[in-house]
Amino acid sequence: MSPMPNVKALERALDILEAFSLEKSELSLTELSRRVNLSPPTVSRLMQTLIKRGYLIQNPSNKKYRLSFKFLDLVAIIHAGMDLHRAAFPVLSKLRDKLKETVYLDVIEGDERVCIISLPGIHPVRTFVPLGQRSPLYAGADSRMLLASLDDEEIESYFNRVEFKCFASNTITDRERLWEEIRLTRLMDMAVSVNEFHPGSACISVPIRDYSTKVIAALSVSFPDSRANKSNIENYAAAIRNAARSLSEAMGYRQQGKKHIPIPEDFIKRISLA
Repeated sequence: MSPMPNVKALERALDILEAFSLEKSELSLTELSRRVNLSPPTVSRLMQTLIKRGYLIQNPSNKKYRLSFKFLDLVAIIHAGMDLHRAAFPVLSKLRDKLKETVYLDVIEGDERVCIISLPGIHPVRTFVPLGQRSPLYAGADSRMLLASLDDEEIESYFNRVEFKCFASNTITDRERLWEEIRLTRLMDMAVSVNEFHPGSACISVPIRDYSTKVIAALSVSFPDSRANKSNIENYAAAIRNAARSLSEAMGYRQQGKKHIPIPEDFIKRISLA
């Protein structure tokens, strides 16, 4: 049975809307006709309805068409229905059961990183990250992952108002060293630390992004520094990156061809000896 006429028209209207992309945000009637494989008169009739309903607008300078801001209203409705806690809990549970280490989720609040979800590890010897734990944005991989998501100007402003203190043997309090770690964090899309905030504790942290690609949280695994060896760091990094991708996708993020670079060997060696 062939689709009903109104259903066919809806499918064609959706084809028109989906013809726009980041690379081609404005299209002429001829370009749209070619992309959706329909005649210009047919496309024009469908577009009149889309324009009337506010989903398409015409650029008066070049007569091309583009999507309107009305779609932002729909995105806002979708985003309002997304609950980070609700989406994160099953992802963190699966990750904790896989690694048997403590896993947790952090967000920025003011000048601090704050833990909003924490699932304790099930190893006999494990680390603890209490719910609600706070730390300055320069101390530890979890904090630095969030710090690295800020603009350079915001980071400099933060550095100017914060009082750097040592919490453990490897706390970084030198600005230049912190900038080096921030650049490496951005390059790897991941942060790793040993003995930076809690003595005897290691951490691997990766970003959680939403539909706009903005970093909205950091997903981390914490474990005793005695297990901070090359094999564990690589295995934990792979597992936490997969979990972060699942959670980011649940928040509307769509990865656009970005590939993770391997963790540098000298970096692993430095971390393992820290």
